[in-house]
Amino acid sequence: MSETETNYEQSDDHASASEFEVQRRPHKGGKGGHHRREEPTSLTDLQACPMAVSCFRYMSCYEFCERISRIQHHRELARLFVLHLHDGHVNLAGVDFTLTPEMIAQATAIPNVGEVWNKRKMLDSIQYEPFIRPAFMRHLTGVFPFRFLRSEYAPMMRLIMLYFTCEGRFSQVYSYHIRLLMHFTWVRMMNIPVFLCRNIERMVPLMQRKSPAQQYRSLYHYGLIQLVVIHQLAQQGISREEFISRDIFTAPPPPHPEVVHEEGGPSQ
Repeated sequence: MSETETNYEQSDDHASASEFEVQRRPHKGGKGGHHRREEPTSLTDLQACPMAVSCFRYMSCYEFCERISRIQHHRELARLFVLHLHDGHVNLAGVDFTLTPEMIAQATAIPNVGEVWNKRKMLDSIQYEPFIRPAFMRHLTGVFPFRFLRSEYAPMMRLIMLYFTCEGRFSQVYSYHIRLLMHFTWVRMMNIPVFLCRNIERMVPLMQRKSPAQQYRSLYHYGLIQLVVIHQLAQQGISREEFISRDIFTAPPPPHPEVVHEEGGPSQ
């Protein structure tokens, strides 16, 4: 666990005592199919779900999706940014960057307000009820099948997974997915920039333990990372095109195998 993550978790002490830490589920091994962890670069799926459009707009997250749709993913930029991240700072190709909830809020236009939520925390069972089919309530555990969701919430949940958690799979729902759904349905505000910042920080120790080719298996939030980089480049008067033309990005990237997810756990 990183020092930053520890500090975040200390800030959750105000949460209800009935909300307890999720026990990490052991990996079962095996392959759950190919999946992509990049955020959508088209608004087509989002615009096909009027409920999500309305909720994302109301919670000031639709502009983030629009900004994501206007960029091109750069896998090597995202990989190197995470590898060089230390205590919220990155020096990449001679340029200094910071990664904080405040910076994410600036780059995404998502307000840096709401409850700080620990990803491994569980909700009270009663808080699941509005979103789960009644027949499945008694079968709920810390992880449950996507089909347990009420049909009216399934399309928006899929979009939440595409833009905000980026696991690249849709078969399982965790407590933090329901917490995000509560945010977007105006039940209980959540601090989205903190959640996104923590997700990126979690990648650092995972990436550092792996070979370059294996690192792509642990890499996600490509679009978010690029928005953070582009925003800070603009502040320093550097164009994206000039920046990514530097030697560190023009060297041959490591081969990246098709990403295959291991069943049994959330994105780390």
